[in-house]
Amino acid sequence: MARRTTLKDLNDFLAQNPNTIEVDDVKDKEDFLKKSPNNLVAVENVSKTTSVKPAIKNIEISEIAAALHDKAIKEGKSFTELWLKVLEEGAKKDPLLKNTNIFKTIRTINQTTFNVAMEGIAKLIKSKG
Repeated sequence: MARRTTLKDLNDFLAQNPNTIEVDDVKDKEDFLKKSPNNLVAVENVSKTTSVKPAIKNIEISEIAAALHDKAIKEGKSFTELWLKVLEEGAKKDPLLKNTNIFKTIRTINQTTFNVAMEGIAKLIKSKG
């Protein structure tokens, strides 16, 4: 476990290295600037961050729907499936959301869509076979 630096450690360091930092009383700004160390430490250039989360404070509902629709197309999923995931994430923050009618309805629509697709595939296989 790493040991934390304390004020006692700092005082011990200053006592052992009296020439490193001058600890006399400073009366004004000029006195402070004349003390040592008086040079800044060289710092590497800070790289810019590439991942910036979009600001969603003033976003319109239509923009959310359009973004969700675009994401569904890119991922080859249905809008309903992604919206259900949004509701599930929302239910993690607000447990009351999980018991709402809209949540149950969308889950039912998603399951019904899957069942209809499976039934269609089964009929297609039976008719070909």
